[in-house]
Amino acid sequence: MGDAVSDTSAADVDIILKDVGADMNAWIGNLRTVLKFKSHQDVAVEKFSKPGISKDTLAKILFEGYQMVYSHRDKFESSRVCVEKLKSELIAAQRSVVKLQQQLLDFQEKLLKTQTEQLQGMSTVVDTAVDKGMRSYSQVLSRTIKNSVPVLSEQTLKKVVQEAVTDEDRSRNLVVFGLTDEATEDLDSKISSLFSDIEEKPSFEAVRIGEQLEERNRPVKISLRNSETVHRILQKAKNLRKTATHKTVYVQPDRSPEERAKHRELVTEMRRRAREDPDNYYYIHSGSILHRDKD
Repeated sequence: MGDAVSDTSAADVDIILKDVGADMNAWIGNLRTVLKFKSHQDVAVEKFSKPGISKDTLAKILFEGYQMVYSHRDKFESSRVCVEKLKSELIAAQRSVVKLQQQLLDFQEKLLKTQTEQLQGMSTVVDTAVDKGMRSYSQVLSRTIKNSVPVLSEQTLKKVVQEAVTDEDRSRNLVVFGLTDEATEDLDSKISSLFSDIEEKPSFEAVRIGEQLEERNRPVKISLRNSETVHRILQKAKNLRKTATHKTVYVQPDRSPEERAKHRELVTEMRRRAREDPDNYYYIHSGSILHRDKD
């Protein structure tokens, strides 16, 4: 029996269970037929002693059941041993899986460590090469600057910074020419009226510039909040010549002395061309003299 039990496989267990099930169903069917039970719900203790059922009949049925159970006793034991064996094998397999997973994790950790060390080594090589190259470049550049570029004095640096700041301030300014100059005037109202003619209402500060003379109107310097507003007003300023009150007023950027000198040269040249070519209309745009046909 021991050898038969130990040789039972999982497939054998399946066959054993099918055989036992078939024998049990056959015995139950015979019992229900002899005792005239229609279904499992009809089976009850008191019905085994009902009239018409002899002791011999009951003894025979009981004996057949005993024989069936006894004949399958070894098969049940074989199945139990097989199930225990399968459980042991399953546990061993699970342990093997855990072991393999741990080995995989160890391998991945070693691989990551190796890759990190390789990257660090490459980084060191690159850093060393770059450091050497940068030092060499820095040395060459320093020698070149020493030999070719004069040292700027503190006064020169201050002047450069001051000019940069001044240029930034000018980008927020406008200069208005041709606005009537009066001894007592409300300059802010005059500028607001001018801006109203071109549909603008910016915040501003306005002041006359230059010495007051009877024969000419002093320009007005207007400071605005940003250069974007200045640019927008300059684009609309050409519409002033279409108005009744400001058609002789001109709005220009706040130029530096050098820019004003260059602009005067452009104006002089533009007027010369206009005299020589009266059929075209000449104007200045972005530092250049342009022309188009007169309307």
